[in-house]
Amino acid sequence: MEKKNPLIAGLLNMLVPGLSHLYVDSDRGRFIKTLLIGIITITVMVLVGITIQNSNKYPLPQGLCPGILLLIVLVPLFLNGQKIAHRHNLVIDNAIRYNARQSGSDESQMAKNQDMRDKGMISEQEYESRKDGISSKK
Repeated sequence: MEKKNPLIAGLLNMLVPGLSHLYVDSDRGRFIKTLLIGIITITVMVLVGITIQNSNKYPLPQGLCPGILLLIVLVPLFLNGQKIAHRHNLVIDNAIRYNARQSGSDESQMAKNQDMRDKGMISEQEYESRKDGISSKK
């Protein structure tokens, strides 16, 4: 697994709602769900903005109201895309840290293997096999 750029994930999510799910996790289910909800929300915001814009009570410059309402949708989409990538990167970092703690240094692995052999938990052949595996990593 590789780390994903949160800025790219946010921009993709803003351009096409849900695209960050495909970019980060290849999750088609969440992509389709977010895409449908995003399209409906954006459509509603544009229609409400146009309706407010065309009413006689609120004389606003052309496109101002729909633009503001679109920002109310697009900014959270951008932030959600970044959040998805950050969460993905955190999982990768935690996995790397966990694996480093589990494996430890070569000397500590050798000491663990020797202790297991002395206690009869692994055979002499298994001990030699593990020793050769550690030596070959160097």
